[in-house]
Amino acid sequence: MPRKSIRIQSQKSSSSSLKSSNSANIKAVPIILNRKRKAEEDPEGMSLEKRRHLSENQWVPISVDTSVYGGAIKPSRPVPVDMVVSQKLPIDEFASQFRFSDYFTTPSHLRPCPLPRLDWADSKEVWQVMLKKDELYIRNPQMLDDHPQLQMKMRTILLDWLVEVCEVYRLTRDTYYLAVDFIDRYLSAAKNVGKEKLQLLGISALFISSKTEEIYPPKLADFAYVTDGACSEEEILAMELIMLKTLKWDLCPMTSIQWMNLFLQLMNTEEEDMETDNGLLLPQYSSHFYVQLARLLDLVTLDAESLQFTYGVLAASAFCHLISEQVAMSVSGFKWIDLAPCVEWMLPYALTVEELGHVEMKYYSNVSPEMAHFIQTHVIELGILESVKNKKFELTSSRASPDVDMQQDTGLLTPPQSSKKCDG
Repeated sequence: MPRKSIRIQSQKSSSSSLKSSNSANIKAVPIILNRKRKAEEDPEGMSLEKRRHLSENQWVPISVDTSVYGGAIKPSRPVPVDMVVSQKLPIDEFASQFRFSDYFTTPSHLRPCPLPRLDWADSKEVWQVMLKKDELYIRNPQMLDDHPQLQMKMRTILLDWLVEVCEVYRLTRDTYYLAVDFIDRYLSAAKNVGKEKLQLLGISALFISSKTEEIYPPKLADFAYVTDGACSEEEILAMELIMLKTLKWDLCPMTSIQWMNLFLQLMNTEEEDMETDNGLLLPQYSSHFYVQLARLLDLVTLDAESLQFTYGVLAASAFCHLISEQVAMSVSGFKWIDLAPCVEWMLPYALTVEELGHVEMKYYSNVSPEMAHFIQTHVIELGILESVKNKKFELTSSRASPDVDMQQDTGLLTPPQSSKKCDG
């Protein structure tokens, strides 16, 4: 790889022509929806067994396109209506009031546990530990306000460069997303980080995450090499210690790519395997479909606006766009009211990814084909964000005058103002 030093500065991104695709909408039903659950109290006080008895003859028909992604989505029996959220509000009416603001999700103790029975631990306790991580590892959506020299696009350029480094050294997606978490949480806790230190921050975060996730991480000299002399080995080691102290050695978040991997496992776990942990030992899903979801997460992660949502919400919202809402809610334990703001925000990103078509798998000589989809690949260009911006403008324009559209559709006339009424 040719050495290169990234320049953190404002640049005009050239719009790249996008390939249009007529990919079919994926509607799938996870096998997890069909398993028999033990009776437990829901937030409304009615047991699931009782709700199932009251609506045992009511079913929600959902079509499954098994041809998409080479039959990766398995057909399943119809979904009982009691397993689907009945009071689902339209995105336009509900989620718009939460745009770019903090919101509260369903408390962790009320989210049902979708994990199978585990031989080595209590599945409910494991589930609660995973949920708590989204609450403990906090990132500040307004973190750049504490760094006057930094801009949102600088973070985007930095992450795009880190993806290139990960692909060159065959680092996993878990390593990359862990490094992104370290960067965001460090910027949330630190003050007045200069733009000349941003590349040092990024390569140090990747250095830490690679030692955490990789079996054979690259050497320190390799990380210094890719910066083309901008960061020395001594500077990386010094920055590593500063970051670890700032992060208080909290290095084990549940990132969005880890949530996505878990949701895919649960979605494709056989019904008979739900009584044991056999369904979680080996990947049960299509690697090709995995990279489609990962590409959407890669794109939204480049945007600093994604910091307003937790990692679990981001992964579940990607499921809403590429699979179905019922699947997302069943494997995550969220309700629609929790996902609606993020689903609406992610809409232009999902539309842009759909226009790009399916991304092809990349294989490497020193990586087994079964593990190739776990390698972080550089499939998202910075120019794609320009297309996302155009999509946002189109969606905003289409919703700019809802009252006028309603008058045209219904034929209703707006009464004149009182000052313009005729006396006669």
